[in-house]
Amino acid sequence: PEPTKDIWPDIDITLDIYAVINNDNLLSSAFEPDVSKIAITRYMYFRSDYVAELDAMLAAMIEAGFSPYVAGAYRTYSYQSQMFNTKASQIAYEMTEGKVVEHTDPLYQDAVKVAKKITMMPGSSEHQLGLAVDLLDRQRTRMVYEDMDTDFFAWLDEHCWEYGFIKRYPTRKLLLTGWDEPWHYRYVGRVAAKFIMEQGICLEEFYAHYVPTFKY
Repeated sequence: PEPTKDIWPDIDITLDIYAVINNDNLLSSAFEPDVSKIAITRYMYFRSDYVAELDAMLAAMIEAGFSPYVAGAYRTYSYQSQMFNTKASQIAYEMTEGKVVEHTDPLYQDAVKVAKKITMMPGSSEHQLGLAVDLLDRQRTRMVYEDMDTDFFAWLDEHCWEYGFIKRYPTRKLLLTGWDEPWHYRYVGRVAAKFIMEQGICLEEFYAHYVPTFKY
């Protein structure tokens, strides 16, 4: 059930740190936030205004005995497009048993439909916002459920809100978010993050409270 209305945070829902990005709410190809390098990485970037919070969270994880690995952070529209097209082409290749098909071919369009369930379309990824990060334990860097460190994610789920982050795509919210990615964390600011994590809701549910016309 929806939490009691008078406990909802007093926030400006129009700020893009609360934006819900998906196939129905796309970012423009021209959207390019100001980003800065994440401290423990060589070439991963995050929104400049909030990278200090991410750096602090990663430092706290290291102090707690973990070895965080940033598997994904800011991506440009063109990079996301390349990822998606590569996946669609791979699926089309497998569907046709090695035959090359044009993008206009109905078989390729079928491959695109399958790819949408695996890789986010360009413009539909939170990574383009510069506010999302994929975190794994350096010792277990495969995005496979059986191989994941449960203690690592238990720490994150308990403490991520302290740095303004939420678990964005928890398994139990798959039907609402469309994705099941326990490694994906999103910055929404400390006030919203605390509320979302304490109430056990997802960003879609949080956003819909402030924007009743929002559909998911």
